[in-house]
Amino acid sequence: MELAFLLPAALVGALVGLVVGLTSMGGGALLTPALVLGLGVPPSVAVGSDVLIASVLKLFGGGAYALRRQVHWGTALRLAAGSVPGALLGVTLLNRLPPGTLDRVLGRAVGAVLVLAGAATIARLALRGRSAPQAFPSTARTVALGLATGLLVGTTSIGSGSLLVLVLATLFPLDARTVVGTDLVHALLLSAAATAGHFAAGRVDPALAAAVLAGGVPGVLAGSRLAIAVPERGLRGALALALVATGGHLLAFGSPGGGRG
Repeated sequence: MELAFLLPAALVGALVGLVVGLTSMGGGALLTPALVLGLGVPPSVAVGSDVLIASVLKLFGGGAYALRRQVHWGTALRLAAGSVPGALLGVTLLNRLPPGTLDRVLGRAVGAVLVLAGAATIARLALRGRSAPQAFPSTARTVALGLATGLLVGTTSIGSGSLLVLVLATLFPLDARTVVGTDLVHALLLSAAATAGHFAAGRVDPALAAAVLAGGVPGVLAGSRLAIAVPERGLRGALALALVATGGHLLAFGSPGGGRG
């Protein structure tokens, strides 16, 4: 991969990492469209590489929450019981699409999920402050939620942070930090499974992932330090609107043609 491409990829990683560190919003909802629209990466490669990037970032984030005992392991494992096979099913569905139509279909799918993610973020802001539920959902319901999340992440790389966090916050009796910690640990298991499937299908670009991580890891650390000084609610609201607009663009116009050398 040319140096001229690696530097912009690292910059994209730094900007996305900064926003993730500031807001904890899902990296997939930000990084995948940035790779597709900003760098011209084919949607299939953007999705496959993004789940690898997510696996690395969430290894650090989930580990930190686990050390602080802010993970509800039962919920994370029940979700993973559905999401891991769901992710592999999603990858299998992509594998069955004709190569000539894969990126076109996937670009539209990413757009649809971005609109959903933006709407979910707005809903999460509107619901903040409401009382938490008193009981955990049944095991079957939790596994089913995991299955739906796995299908979304396996096909679009989006859903674990931007959508599942809303589900955890509204349906599970967990405090805010445990919601984030549980989501991160579950997302690590889910992203690892999705990465394996996309890697086997040849849709992971390790050099692209390494370049993005070179900027993304420092960006996440910087964002975490700056989070106290930034009005999180306003930033989340602005990002939610940006997700809806970006998703609408992909739905209307698809991804840019061409790729990279």
